[in-house]
Amino acid sequence: DDTGQVSCVGIDDDVAAQSVVQFLAARGRQRIALINHDLRYRYARLRQQGYTRQLKEQHLTWQAIACASELSFSAGKAAMEQLLAEETVPDAVFVVSDTLAAGAMTAIQQAGLRIPDDIAVVGFDGSELAGMVSPPLTTLAQPSKEIGRRACELVLQKIMRPDAPSQCVIMSGELVVRGSS
Repeated sequence: DDTGQVSCVGIDDDVAAQSVVQFLAARGRQRIALINHDLRYRYARLRQQGYTRQLKEQHLTWQAIACASELSFSAGKAAMEQLLAEETVPDAVFVVSDTLAAGAMTAIQQAGLRIPDDIAVVGFDGSELAGMVSPPLTTLAQPSKEIGRRACELVLQKIMRPDAPSQCVIMSGELVVRGSS
């Protein structure tokens, strides 16, 4: 909140997105696409900002962004199909949620392409789903339990002391590398 009245807990989505692009570029990926969600959401804007910033930092000029209509498997599949229909297809895709990434992986495999040989895939969240797909999904895991615990502490603090200043707690995500990259 711009007024500073509301506390927040989360990760730095910009930095997290940059780390994913940096990871993929370090593995020789040159055409890294992004499957994003609705830019009305702050996390989506920040992840896209980090994606484009790190492409520039890595001197990668190729860019493709597909926007998923919702955070669902089918929307991820449709967004990946859109990227695969382009003249030049990506050799990696950064997907802003693990659920979208599962759909993207299905689209890649249905197109006869191999993960990660033809297209590497990295998701975001660190959900249980990431370990259940084949190949297992590399994901930027958020410390969800810790975020929830800290958020509860801030709410209780505000209840006990309504005049307490608001706080914004930023935590680090962790890249969990699995078979999809």
